[in-house]
Amino acid sequence: MSLDRFFRFFLHINVHTIHKTIKGVLRQRLPSLAAEMAYNATLALFPAILTVLVAISLFQPLTNTFVRLVGRLSQVVPQEAMILIENFTNEVTTGGDRGLFSVSFLVAIWASSGAMSAAMRAMDHIHRIPIDETRPFWKAKLVSLGLTIGTIVLLIMATVLVFISDLVIRKVAKQYDTLGMVLLKLVGYAAVPLSLAIMAIAFAFVYRYGPSRWSPGKPIMPGAILAAISWAFISNGFRYYVSHFGNYNRVYGTVGTFIVLLLWLYLSSLIMLVGDQLNATVGEAMQQGQAQEYGRKPGRLRHRLSRLHRRHWRSPKLFRMNHISKD
Repeated sequence: MSLDRFFRFFLHINVHTIHKTIKGVLRQRLPSLAAEMAYNATLALFPAILTVLVAISLFQPLTNTFVRLVGRLSQVVPQEAMILIENFTNEVTTGGDRGLFSVSFLVAIWASSGAMSAAMRAMDHIHRIPIDETRPFWKAKLVSLGLTIGTIVLLIMATVLVFISDLVIRKVAKQYDTLGMVLLKLVGYAAVPLSLAIMAIAFAFVYRYGPSRWSPGKPIMPGAILAAISWAFISNGFRYYVSHFGNYNRVYGTVGTFIVLLLWLYLSSLIMLVGDQLNATVGEAMQQGQAQEYGRKPGRLRHRLSRLHRRHWRSPKLFRMNHISKD
């Protein structure tokens, strides 16, 4: 994708586009679809964690880095939900049964792809793809498995990147005190933009291969960037609300932890769908802009039509057929 086309997407984001996006969210019943996604994500979350742990366990030096990444995740995930995830992680990692991990790896991936399948159905609904043009079940399942594995690979690559950069910077810091302190500060400042960039790439990956039909030139980055930034803000805001104002555990008891987790997954799913709805709205605005451009320049359109007409009738095959018909 050229930089010109990349920035051209954002030229169509204005008040009118945002208004149409909000109308599309309500018309397409995205909150209801997000609830379905959150339910499937709740069922798929722990198999997904198991899958990541199996993959991380293959690389022993990455274990400590993964623990630090989980600590970073605790900054955006609500505390009650994070406790539930950490308890499950500790229960699995302290079990020590690697053979069970290997056997359950494929089962975990299959189960964790259920949330991705729900997201793919929702994106087909957003892009108004007819039912007869959607993927068959076997193909949709393969794509959902591929997207799930791709997301996990992206997480592992991010873990490797953090591990390597942290190792290099700490070695430099031991040899050069001043330069090491500067590098550590720069890495601290770049942690948030890097996390947002990884999230945007993950969203763009899903937006590109999730729908059953995709045409070249359709925007994916506006929604991916919006989803990444919105997810960070809403996750932190929801975490602050639960910590200071929410009394889910006091009201619901132990079930309150699952309620907080489900609400967080619901907000995350809704953000993902709103980002794809923005992509669809921006794509429609680009098509309307191109149509208006041709409407303002009829000479250009006539010129292209005349060129196509001359090319069509100058074809040797058509010339021979025309000559034979005249004879």
